[in-house]
Amino acid sequence: MRKNLLKVLGVIALLLIVYAAFQGIFSGLLIGVAVGYSIAVGKVAPDQFNDIPNIEKLSDIPGIGDCAIDIMAAALFLAALSMLLFIHFTKLFRLRMSLFRSIAFKPLLVSTLLVFFSMFALNIFVQFFPLEDNLSNEFQGLSRNLLGALTISVLGPVLEEVMFRGAMQGYMMRRLHTPWAAIVTASVVFGVFHMNPVQVVYATMLGIVFGWIYYRTGSLMSVIVGHVLNNSIATLTMLCFGESTETEIIEELSPFAENVMSGILFAVCAAIAILLAVKLNRMLPAPPAPWHDSDEKPQPSCESSEASAAMQENSSNVQ
Repeated sequence: MRKNLLKVLGVIALLLIVYAAFQGIFSGLLIGVAVGYSIAVGKVAPDQFNDIPNIEKLSDIPGIGDCAIDIMAAALFLAALSMLLFIHFTKLFRLRMSLFRSIAFKPLLVSTLLVFFSMFALNIFVQFFPLEDNLSNEFQGLSRNLLGALTISVLGPVLEEVMFRGAMQGYMMRRLHTPWAAIVTASVVFGVFHMNPVQVVYATMLGIVFGWIYYRTGSLMSVIVGHVLNNSIATLTMLCFGESTETEIIEELSPFAENVMSGILFAVCAAIAILLAVKLNRMLPAPPAPWHDSDEKPQPSCESSEASAAMQENSSNVQ
């Protein structure tokens, strides 16, 4: 048991360190290219870089600050793509075509609706806590950048589900055989990974929803679709309304009315999410023990599992 625990901790550390290294490498390379280009075309003089104490100050230099968001978006995109390849070739989670057909449409629809209502309930829940949002400017800038929006809405969710659910949670469940410990641990790491107070709480709790769905369906596609939906709605909201019009609307209400409205919306969304979770749980057979390996293996539906059991019983009677 201790040996398996050390292996789990090693895998978690490996994934986080490698991804941080990819981000640092690509950010450094792209900044170097931007600096070299600016010097080559005469936008800035080489001595302007002598007194820069840290990398953040590069955005203050003409010609560099203009492309800061482009550099950030490209670095995130390349780091995410490289991390997916790293996870695949280290066999922590193999990316195969079966990933796209490992769940039937009905469970996929129910799981997506579960994520949708959980997302709204948790968005309301975190508003009751005075948590800071330290990355709102970066998120707003990336949302207005084509590559940045694509990374946030599609590639980022794919990577995070492959990394935290497919590789990390799946590895823990196979090694430790404790599903809830694996779900919660991967979700906490997922939340802390965002390094933004308001996102830490939200991502951790939504990660638990993702983790449970992945455990019950055995399909990463069920959580990828939900995660893409969550991030796409956030990106579109930022594009359409800026930082937040919700605050302006709520400020027009009295504190009592605000709390009542938020409480009602939270209760409705949470109740619907719970009902959908119960429905999804009843639709699916019991998860295999031990849980499946790193390749996606579709779980049979209730009807197919019952039919298979009936065929086996008939076969044994014939024998």
